[in-house]
Amino acid sequence: MSSHDVTITGYLIVLAMLVALQLIATRTRSRIPSLGETLSRVMSTRTGRVGMLVAWAWLGLHFFAM
Repeated sequence: MSSHDVTITGYLIVLAMLVALQLIATRTRSRIPSLGETLSRVMSTRTGRVGMLVAWAWLGLHFFAM
């Protein structure tokens, strides 16, 4: 197994955990905020919007420019 495969597996695990957290947040009465609530809170400030732009740029650079 190459380091590329390990990296992709790690990202898939993180994605699966995010999906599980979203399901828990929307299906039960937990204190965990949903993804929409979290993104709304992040996008309410200029720093959050810049951070999201940097995050999208990083994702694009690492996943779509292979």
